[in-house]
Amino acid sequence: MAITPHTDLRLLICPLQIDNKNQITFASRDEQFEYFNSLEYIEIDNISYQRKNGVIRYPTHIDNILAYNYCMYKNENYTDKWFYAFVTDMRYVNDNLTEVYISTDYFQTWQFDIIYKNSFIEREMIDVKDDIPGKNLTPENLETR
Repeated sequence: MAITPHTDLRLLICPLQIDNKNQITFASRDEQFEYFNSLEYIEIDNISYQRKNGVIRYPTHIDNILAYNYCMYKNENYTDKWFYAFVTDMRYVNDNLTEVYISTDYFQTWQFDIIYKNSFIEREMIDVKDDIPGKNLTPENLETR
């Protein structure tokens, strides 16, 4: 039995950068969805199945979507999960088609599937009001001369 692919895709203008130096954490998937849904976006429904780190054949002129740097998509016939990705490049094909190259944002896509295990914290940030020279020192037996 063949399943007709049904994918919802949104191109967004997002503050996240592909270098992953800054990420946004959320308390729930709903909160995450609401945040990305609140950003400026354009949407297309009923496009073909999207594969991660692939090419989206977006049916518009490149000039209409140049400002968009991020996307989210859901392949509804296969999963109810939103996948998040950076737009890495765009290529003009013709006046009615642009190839949009994407790379998965692994943190946003999988942040609620991460299992954090017990770990040792080497350094922590402290409140500014507690930042008094010498107050928060812990001997590490790494004395310098």
